Amino acid sequence: MKVAIIVPVFCTGGAENMAAQLAVNLDRSQVDVEVISMYPRQGHVFEKKIEDAGIPIHYMDKQGHASLGAMGRLWKCLSIMKPDIIHVHMYSVFYAIPWIAFHKATMVRTIHIQPDQEFTPFLRWALHSGARMGKIFPVAISKANREQALALYHCSEKLYPYVNNPVELEKYYHRKQDGTPVTFIAVGRLEERKNQVLIIHALPEVIRQAGDVKLILLGDGEMKEFLVQEAERLGVSHSVEFAGNQNNPQDYLSVSDVFVSASHMEGLPLSVLEGMASGLPVISTDVGAMRDLVQGNGTLIMDNDLEALIREMVRFALDPELRQRCGEKSREMAKAYDAESCARAYTEIYRKLSGS
Repeated sequence: MKVAIIVPVFCTGGAENMAAQLAVNLDRSQVDVEVISMYPRQGHVFEKKIEDAGIPIHYMDKQGHASLGAMGRLWKCLSIMKPDIIHVHMYSVFYAIPWIAFHKATMVRTIHIQPDQEFTPFLRWALHSGARMGKIFPVAISKANREQALALYHCSEKLYPYVNNPVELEKYYHRKQDGTPVTFIAVGRLEERKNQVLIIHALPEVIRQAGDVKLILLGDGEMKEFLVQEAERLGVSHSVEFAGNQNNPQDYLSVSDVFVSASHMEGLPLSVLEGMASGLPVISTDVGAMRDLVQGNGTLIMDNDLEALIREMVRFALDPELRQRCGEKSREMAKAYDAESCARAYTEIYRKLSGS
């Protein structure tokens, strides 16, 4: 059974992480897998991970926005590869649609974010029409993510199954020793959607009430300069570490105490799963599928609720027993999301769709 996994570009992100983990954990005795990136090689750790597993990566050398040249190169690549299944992620779906329309292969499409936020209404309608015709097979990344899709498209559960996002548990469990400042960590692109500015705005009052604490922002993006300026303006720059993009997030999670997310929108973020696998309690906005992840191992707050964020950060900073109890619960919950289970679930989907 031949499977082509297609991603837009290899960068630090949940969809890219999930695609890489899936590729390397598929049973090669059952699935002949190759990976396609629409953009040129980035030298990213995900690329090395896939190549070290002996899996070929093909680059379509897309530049800028829409590219007919990249679409043509993808057509040629797929025609040579002749996959039974094309597994697409994010907007790479639109580059693969022309080829899939003229060939017998079936497209599997993972829904990585809230379904109503994925694309424009017209594009969502087009993809849902493809699902109803049996040519595109959408898969949600969590139970809550699927419920959102069912409500949006008014369809049956059979049309939108779900497979939980994966995490490599063995990489992540190592907790720091007590005696250092309580450390909060937020992982993700520094962009407006992730709303890290709310965490920085909470920090002065958290420090006033809870004493010396530290915030690690792991990631990079267009909001970095603004966030640095806000930390300086509020007088908390000494308490914020802008760690940038790192190939070893587990090293930063291992010296942290609490995972915090203030995102306006999420699917089932792998960064949170990695925090849970590291034994961290979670403070998060109640968006996307976060209710699937935060159940007795932390707390949910309303989107953009600064007062609630301050209250919960202070509560966790001042209560080591609460941090330990919720952290142990996080680690236990993370076991349901191991990468091998995800790969087995997708293999079964591939098999059914290809008739293997």
